[in-house]
Amino acid sequence: MDTNFPNRIFLKIISNIFNDFENEIISWDSNNYQRLIIQLVCKEWCQNLRLLCKSLSLSKSNIIPLFFKIQNFGNLKHLEILNVEAPDVVTKVICNILIDPNINNSIKHLKSIDLSLSNLSNTHIHYILNALKCNKSVEDINLEGNQLGDQSIYDLSCFLLNNNTIKYLDLQNCDSKNGLACIGMLLSKNVSIVSLNWSNNDSNSSIDFLCQGLKLNNTLTTLSLSGCNIDELGAICLGEVLKNNNSIKYIDLSTNQIGDYGAISLANRLRNHPTIKYLDLSCNNISESGVEEISNILQPNKTLKKLKIYQNIVNYNDNNNSNNNNKNTEIEIDTNEIFFRNSLDEIELMDTSTTESRIYYNYILPRQMIIL
Repeated sequence: MDTNFPNRIFLKIISNIFNDFENEIISWDSNNYQRLIIQLVCKEWCQNLRLLCKSLSLSKSNIIPLFFKIQNFGNLKHLEILNVEAPDVVTKVICNILIDPNINNSIKHLKSIDLSLSNLSNTHIHYILNALKCNKSVEDINLEGNQLGDQSIYDLSCFLLNNNTIKYLDLQNCDSKNGLACIGMLLSKNVSIVSLNWSNNDSNSSIDFLCQGLKLNNTLTTLSLSGCNIDELGAICLGEVLKNNNSIKYIDLSTNQIGDYGAISLANRLRNHPTIKYLDLSCNNISESGVEEISNILQPNKTLKKLKIYQNIVNYNDNNNSNNNNKNTEIEIDTNEIFFRNSLDEIELMDTSTTESRIYYNYILPRQMIIL
């Protein structure tokens, strides 16, 4: 093989190869079979292959070797830590990548860092946040599953007050009960964060602080509060804030304790909301009558495209409706008669404790989906 083969032609060939099976070659890790074949056959062209890589996984076996070659990944956009099980090593590597000006200039397209399940402590977060001050390209930080606690959430919030780069923040399952107070303060002043995942943090006692922050926020579009033990009062508080918020599009309140009163109150506040597209109220102990009332309340909404309300407790006191012969019946699952506008794209009622209910649609567009 001619080793003087022009790089521009080689890059074109490899790009075409990647395009042919782009769903298979999505990251540069030790388990990617296609990558191993190409590397063995064209070992001298590894540098060019790295230039094409946009997603890099640092695992226990390759984190140190790949760190020393990180500057060769010129088009890297996503960096992931995968099962390293050594938080000190992870912290040192990430900090060096973020601080070293030579590395920063080489991987200036880096947008996303995934540090989920990395066993990071308060001390590790402190160093990483200081390192992030030197970086102006990272927009997405995933800290899911690290037992950060309230102190780290406070430190993170203080850091983000002066950061206008980070847009996506994943803090689910971070063992924080009062950290939502800091997040509320952050959202009241931050103008860059568009997505917040706070799921699986027991935070009902501090939901009011989040609501205070949301009153002053016009940039957040996605809010995930699944599994936060939010009760009906928390849902009412959220509803009062969200009815005047014109940025929120996606809300996940699944697996909480909202119940009928909280869910209906929330639905009333979102009845004419101008931007809401997705609402998840699954697993919230909502009764049959509650499901029906929620659907009727949300019927006038012109933007809502998907409503998830499955796995709720549904009681049936009247089985006579099971004999209803409404001509618009499309799906038969229970005694509820749930009416939706024809612009609703999708409703999920999977695994609901139902036996004889019916769902009625005025008519269904071809693109509409119903998941049961």
